[in-house]
Amino acid sequence: MDPKMLFYIGIILGLIGGVVLTLLFVKVKSLFSSSEVRRLSREKKNLEKRLQEKDSYIDEMMGHAEKLAHNFSTKKLSDRKDS
Repeated sequence: MDPKMLFYIGIILGLIGGVVLTLLFVKVKSLFSSSEVRRLSREKKNLEKRLQEKDSYIDEMMGHAEKLAHNFSTKKLSDRKDS
């Protein structure tokens, strides 16, 4: 084979090798990044669940506070009527 033909074969093999290595690198990187995405997704679900629990707790406490305020105002009114 003449040197010109070896040069072109080398360029073609180098190009194919570069493409294969690039695709391999992208695939490996996507495997690691998908685990990061899963972790963040789990963390987001956990935070949404905690926020929902806190909202329900706040709603419950507001209900108790409203009931106490209503009972207190009713008691004050009945105390004034007795006087």
